[in-house]
Amino acid sequence: MGRIGVTNDAADAAVARIGVTNDAADRSVARIGVTNDAADQSVARIGRSTDAAEELLAAVGGTAGAADGTLARAEALLATIAPLLDAYRPALTTLAPSLTRFAEELHTDEVTAIITLVDRLPDLVVHLDEDVLPVLLTLSDVAPDVHTLVETVQDMRQVVKGFPGSRLLRRRGAEEIAEEEAEAENSSS
Repeated sequence: MGRIGVTNDAADAAVARIGVTNDAADRSVARIGVTNDAADQSVARIGRSTDAAEELLAAVGGTAGAADGTLARAEALLATIAPLLDAYRPALTTLAPSLTRFAEELHTDEVTAIITLVDRLPDLVVHLDEDVLPVLLTLSDVAPDVHTLVETVQDMRQVVKGFPGSRLLRRRGAEEIAEEEAEAENSSS
């Protein structure tokens, strides 16, 4: 019986240790549950981060596609413009100092005047064609007539100077002209 009692005591001690172990296991299981919950939350956050990263990658892909299209258009434009630039490069290089000076000295009132001139150019061209150029074309015909007229006036001057009392007549004529001008001036004031 004594050995049974010792075995019984050993069994009771073993059962007590098993209870302590069970309690420790329960606490470990509870901590594992908390850890699992934390892991589940982390997995959920990782899932959201992954979704956001995938959306960002899709947006970057769209932006890259748009950039590729813009780059292709820019390359096509450059291919079109490059030969023109090569052809005009010497002229542009020569004109650069003059254009720089022109830009530095150009004022807004001058720009306004240029715009006004350009607006009036159609009317100006019509008047030139219809009024001024025909008169200029007839000037070559008028020159001999004017020369003849000057010669005639010179001849008449010499004749008038030869008359006795011509100085008196000239002086009286000048006085009358001066009086008429004075009267006209007074009446207009």
